[in-house]
Amino acid sequence: MNDKEILKGIIEYLNENFNQDSEDYDIFGGARPQVFKYGEHAAVSLWACGAIVCIYDILYFIQEDDGNWFIRNEDAVQDSFSIGWAPSFIKAMERLKDFVKENGNPVYFSGTQTICNYRL
Repeated sequence: MNDKEILKGIIEYLNENFNQDSEDYDIFGGARPQVFKYGEHAAVSLWACGAIVCIYDILYFIQEDDGNWFIRNEDAVQDSFSIGWAPSFIKAMERLKDFVKENGNPVYFSGTQTICNYRL
């Protein structure tokens, strides 16, 4: 089974098990953060708006919106990278998050005063 086939199976699994009807999904917080193994060579780590999938040592990113899981562009050049780059990726994401929060405007969940994220 190649990586695209594994990802397709993971997306189907996520859509069946982590949708708005699931106990492991919150409309404001998304999927309950957790890590689980998928098959023999893949692990899935859930976060609020998606999943990071490691197949062997390559990372892939699955997006999520309102309990619907997908990969926007299956043919995009940078849909994956080596897990060895993870520490730098994490630091870069934290710096970006802080910059956008400090320099951006809040975006609210529809009809609430709960901040969803910040936007430049």
